[in-house]
Amino acid sequence: MEFMSALGSQEDAYRPSLFELVAQEKLKELLQPAVQYALAIYAQRYPRLLLRVVNNHEEFYAALMLLVERHYLKEWGGSFAENFYGLKRVSTRHLDTVQFSASSQSSPALTRREISMSLLVLVGLPYVKSRLDLLYGKVSGGSASSILGDNEREELENEELANGDTPRMRKLAIRFMRLFKRLYPILNFVYHGSNMAYNVAYLFGKTKYYTPWLHLLGLQVKRMSMNDYRDHYDKSAGTASPSLSLLKNPLGAVTVVFSKLVEFLKVLLPMSIFFFKFLEWWYSSEFSRGGTGSNEEGTVIPPPDKIKPDPRGTKLPTTANTCPLCLVSPINNPTALPSGYVFCYTCAYHYVDENKRCPVTWIKIDGGPEDLTKLYADAM
Repeated sequence: MEFMSALGSQEDAYRPSLFELVAQEKLKELLQPAVQYALAIYAQRYPRLLLRVVNNHEEFYAALMLLVERHYLKEWGGSFAENFYGLKRVSTRHLDTVQFSASSQSSPALTRREISMSLLVLVGLPYVKSRLDLLYGKVSGGSASSILGDNEREELENEELANGDTPRMRKLAIRFMRLFKRLYPILNFVYHGSNMAYNVAYLFGKTKYYTPWLHLLGLQVKRMSMNDYRDHYDKSAGTASPSLSLLKNPLGAVTVVFSKLVEFLKVLLPMSIFFFKFLEWWYSSEFSRGGTGSNEEGTVIPPPDKIKPDPRGTKLPTTANTCPLCLVSPINNPTALPSGYVFCYTCAYHYVDENKRCPVTWIKIDGGPEDLTKLYADAM
């Protein structure tokens, strides 16, 4: 994946296509659910150690990605997902003075300020966005509010605002949440709309940046050249310490081990994403339920045993599709009882409401008319 063919303009062979950039963005979106799933699995075995981590997953994931992204920005000049696709970040000022090509020199490393600002965009911005999404879901009431409405909550808040005994801070909090509820959808639209606008402009070569955040930072994403890889491995080989010096420098040993572990994430995290997606497919398929995916070869669950009529109950009619109570054929507005027998809705409703029993099998129906099930044409 490190050396991909130029899918964009041939004028700049190191300019990645929008498809590569979108792919690395999708990789970042898949990392968090994969990490969360792995934590949830291990939390069942070690609840004392990992339960708090699972309950504060957003903070844990932000701290984890802060360490990972800082390492890759410092060592490779790009984020984890960018490096996975053979990309790196280059300052626009450098590109304005030196042509980015396969020359004898590689592009310069990012400065401390560029690394810090990149971390703010890569880790801080998604964390704040996720927290605001959770807050908006809590304030707006979620999907239930869109269906049932939130008039009851607004009435209670209006009563609190009209009440003179309500604390001033509480009133300010209510007004702030109402303002946030109105403004956040607009901000969310601007956030996603600006990203899409830059993506389209980048696709047609109207801008050098595929996101507005890179434009603000003055950083462009480029493909890594052979010189970039060669310089990195030469630097790693030159700074490698002998095994005996690790005993004299424990801090250096920890740094080396952490660096190797983070580099291994390029293999571990994609494998965890694949495993996460495989489990999603497995549990949604027929294989997890013991079938083979087809009706001919799969295991068919047999229907429950039919309840036989009781001698004390109403006799069944000899003709099909006939109500046992009123003997009307076809059954008017067919309705099934928990026993499995079908009657006219009016007949079943009045009989069950008065007797709390099935008229044929004589079994008790404690729920009364609430246990009736209407049948439609597709179910007949």
